[in-house]
Amino acid sequence: MGTTLPYPLNGKNLLMEFPTLRDLVAFIQREVDQKTIITSTRIKFSADVVKAEKRQNGHVYITVSQETEDEKKIELTVVVWKNIVPAIEKVLVGFGLRSWQDLVNRKWEFQGTMRFYPERAQFSFQADTIAPQGESDILKRRKQITDQLRREGLLMEVQHSLEELQPITLIAVITSRSAQGYHDFLSNLLVPENYQPIVHLYESTMQGASTAQDVISALDKIEAFCNLYQIKYDVVVIIRGGGGPSDLMYFDDYELAKRIAKMNKFIPVLTGIGHEKDYTIPDFVAWKRFPTPTAVAKEISNQIKKYLEVLSWKHLEIKGKFEEKFTRVQTYLENSEGKEIYSTFSRRLQELNTSISDVARSIYRSFSLRALESSLDLNFVDKISKSIENKLSALSRNHYEALGYLKSYMENNFQTCKRKVNEYEQIKISMDKDILKSSEDLDSKADELLKVGGPLGALLYGGALVLKEGEILKSVKEVGEGEELKVHLVDGALLTRVESVLKHEVSSGVGR
Repeated sequence: MGTTLPYPLNGKNLLMEFPTLRDLVAFIQREVDQKTIITSTRIKFSADVVKAEKRQNGHVYITVSQETEDEKKIELTVVVWKNIVPAIEKVLVGFGLRSWQDLVNRKWEFQGTMRFYPERAQFSFQADTIAPQGESDILKRRKQITDQLRREGLLMEVQHSLEELQPITLIAVITSRSAQGYHDFLSNLLVPENYQPIVHLYESTMQGASTAQDVISALDKIEAFCNLYQIKYDVVVIIRGGGGPSDLMYFDDYELAKRIAKMNKFIPVLTGIGHEKDYTIPDFVAWKRFPTPTAVAKEISNQIKKYLEVLSWKHLEIKGKFEEKFTRVQTYLENSEGKEIYSTFSRRLQELNTSISDVARSIYRSFSLRALESSLDLNFVDKISKSIENKLSALSRNHYEALGYLKSYMENNFQTCKRKVNEYEQIKISMDKDILKSSEDLDSKADELLKVGGPLGALLYGGALVLKEGEILKSVKEVGEGEELKVHLVDGALLTRVESVLKHEVSSGVGR
């Protein structure tokens, strides 16, 4: 062992120096074995089981956890050696357990001894007795909160579907930036690039005693942002990857549940916390619960794709109706009935024209110069007048007869056409309704885009937001040389420093 050197520290402690880490571990083991009874005394305690695993070497490793009054978590590894595993398994089967996994989420009583492992410089508890202690404290606490929420009418009793919402274009996500669940969520938003929703991250601790308060704070920030910029997220998503019950139990918080229930009245809250089998209090009050972050992203993607499919189908439906109506009209005008109307009208006009020509020739022949000279007398004017009158009367009769026939024929055909027109009018009304509905759908989509327009409009169309000390810049007059600016793009942000301000140019040079 290394040399022990007396050295005053803070006036009361001694400094002990060891040449190697192995010497230090050997010293600790000797002190534990010779000067304490911790490794020789039988110990009994109760705790929540958060993990149980039987490994290939035959040993069983159990992780137990307990929360202290100051909301700190204590964990300990319990080991069951393979030589006594069969005996304990036989006892557990009598309690109705089918596997070691059935220990999880319940409180158990353990008896055994502590052992120090010099290879890892760690203690573990070697159990030789395991007995049930009833319902786990984690489940009991969760049930108490759930019962209180039920009494206050805050539990989400309705099974919602994302199809109830407008196409999702703007998402607020509450999670840790480094969490695997966040990356799983982003990588599973699989929609066409032009329809990819905008995602804003509101970072929060997702494990530990501060989890609930951090998530509440993030919800407050989301609501404040919406009120400030007069926009609204389509959904709020709270996600966290898998973990043990002791990791997720910090989500079981009454105040957090109340805040989520309140947020649902403003923006629907979606949860994807843990694995499929994991449930936490937020799942019971969320607008919709999903088993994992990946499941949330996939369902949002499906919602957007379904809207795109409906829009495409509506487009094809309207186009098809237009083509069908025009084809029917064109076919009618080209069929035998339409051609007959046109042919009859043309024939009657030709007959009328021929009749008028015949009358004109007859009048001309009746008034030859020789006849006029031979019959010239004092009654000349009267004779001429009577002759013209008779010829004109005959012409008028023929004209009116022709017109009467044509009028009667055309009235009959016009009645038929009128019925056709009424049919087409009904078709037009139906088409107008379809066009109006589609127009309203497109206008609604445009309004949603305009609402997001505000300061975020630039991000939607590939632009950027430039901030100085947290304020959005509107003019180069607000910027001075050497000042540091923050530029927000749709997929991140960067810091720049102004080298010079060119007030009469579209852009100015900037650099780090």
